[in-house]
Amino acid sequence: MWRFRKLERGMPERDPHEAEFFRLMEPPEAVVREAIQNSLDAKIPGDNTLKVSFSFGELDKDNMMDYFEGLESHLTACNLLPSEYNNDDKVAFLTIEDFGTTGLDGITGEDGRRPEKGNNFFDFWWREGMSGKSGRVVGRWGLGKTTFHIASRLRAFWGLTVRQDDLTQLLMGKALLKTHRIGDSVYHYYGYFTAEDYKPLSEHTAIRDFKQKFSLARDREPGLSLVIPLPDNEINISSVKKAVIIHYFYAIMKGILEVEFRESDDCLTLNASNIVNMARSEEWEGTSWEELDVAEMLKFIANSTGDENIITLTGIDDERPEITENSFGDSLAELKDSFNAGNFLSFRIPVIIRNVNVRPSRTYFNIYLKKHPQLRQSEEFFVRSGITISGIKTLGNRPVRGLLVAEDEPITAFLGDCENPHHTDWNERTEDFREKYGGQIAARILRFVKKSMVKIVSILDRPPLERQRDFLKEIFSIPERTEEEKSRETTKPPIFPPPPKPATFIITSMATGLKLSLNRNKTDIQLPIRAEIKVAYDVRRGNPFKQYEIHDFDLASKLISIKSTGCTILSTNRNSMKIKVTGFDFALKVIGFDAKRDLVINIKEQSDETQV
Repeated sequence: MWRFRKLERGMPERDPHEAEFFRLMEPPEAVVREAIQNSLDAKIPGDNTLKVSFSFGELDKDNMMDYFEGLESHLTACNLLPSEYNNDDKVAFLTIEDFGTTGLDGITGEDGRRPEKGNNFFDFWWREGMSGKSGRVVGRWGLGKTTFHIASRLRAFWGLTVRQDDLTQLLMGKALLKTHRIGDSVYHYYGYFTAEDYKPLSEHTAIRDFKQKFSLARDREPGLSLVIPLPDNEINISSVKKAVIIHYFYAIMKGILEVEFRESDDCLTLNASNIVNMARSEEWEGTSWEELDVAEMLKFIANSTGDENIITLTGIDDERPEITENSFGDSLAELKDSFNAGNFLSFRIPVIIRNVNVRPSRTYFNIYLKKHPQLRQSEEFFVRSGITISGIKTLGNRPVRGLLVAEDEPITAFLGDCENPHHTDWNERTEDFREKYGGQIAARILRFVKKSMVKIVSILDRPPLERQRDFLKEIFSIPERTEEEKSRETTKPPIFPPPPKPATFIITSMATGLKLSLNRNKTDIQLPIRAEIKVAYDVRRGNPFKQYEIHDFDLASKLISIKSTGCTILSTNRNSMKIKVTGFDFALKVIGFDAKRDLVINIKEQSDETQV
């Protein structure tokens, strides 16, 4: 059953904000990146192909009640129990299973002892903001598993692992809610689905029941099976498949990864032999691949996975690395001609990594390039240990396809230690990076790696040094006008757009909320006025209203204070409120939001809409 600990005297209250690290991407992308990243990290060494399965199903709620025992009251106290859970007879779920991994091996902590070093089982279930991962593996921050909570509208999930080290089967669950009160008791924000004394379930009957009810494919193969109840509405088989292709195309095309998608009786497998055809048949509108020629781009990637004609650059300084024309030796002129002719080129860039705790390591990374004059902007990709680092862009509008791949262990460890929590960029200011590599030399090497692709392109694509008087004349030339054309020209008066209409409402910011009133400078206000008000926390990227979750706040809850004059509040639901303004003394105060976050307010009055 589910177990939550009470807050005792001297313990601080805390609401988790780890989910904010993952709001820069859509829920399907976040859960796909984290699930497959964890599986790649736990892959059994060797040439075997890692297999990951995403399955969508639903189960009668009556058959699932054993798995919700002790959880419902806590969800209700946090205003996190969706209406469909109470109204529907079935509960939808998503299962994610991997095969060819070690599973969550290591010390379980059943005896109360905590391991001093990294440990897969203990790190996954019992550590937050801490990770024992290093070297080739992708995760470092210990925050990624938060993704599995935010992927569920119940903020909970279960995990069944078969461990390679002892072949035992262990089942647990975890919920990440917020500090909450039930009666006179206040509870921690987290809870666990466990046996007594917070031990994982290992009894054969319980394991068999879990496998059968959630239709798990795992028998006794080592690996991990996750079950996410009531997945986010944006997480479906189509969005998950697109996210897999976008973020793991390289690992799939190289044969490292194979992904299976199941829904009802339909089963589809994505692998190196069919990824190009499957990607060509997808609709990419609304994704980061919307503007790409996906089939051509993946053909370029396929060339890189099997290319053996790689050119190793030379003469790169160990402490102040820089790519110059001399790095290409006597082949520079030939390489320029080949590049500008649109040929595929491969480069290996050697580099030395200095970790303060070990001897310097000689390592390398590869760059693959091809010029496409028809491209309107560059298509560039950075891959470390199979995952796409999606936030790095250096080529601008150059008509070039480029791929940087880091697979050798010293360089993957170096780059992994400077990745941000959601693995979208390499940043020299991360704590692990400074502690392990220190000083300016490491920072220079990181900048060298990130800028190496654009540096090579700028050398190979450099125009001739002599002045080109007629360069681009076909594009920028202006035909000369005749005297007759000049005489017919008349000067047209400038047209200025009409001034914008004044807004009906004025929004004033307050310490933990907002105040709404009528705009006294607008003279044509006619009462009564019906309006819908939507509120959300601002986000760095994307639509804040689409990213709103009831975990942020609920206007209908007691935690939000609403005071008004001159109006009737017609309804409040989640982040939306409908009102009817009846007096010119109208004032509406809504207080109780997080003072550390910015609010975005959308007011819709009939057909008029104002965004503040």
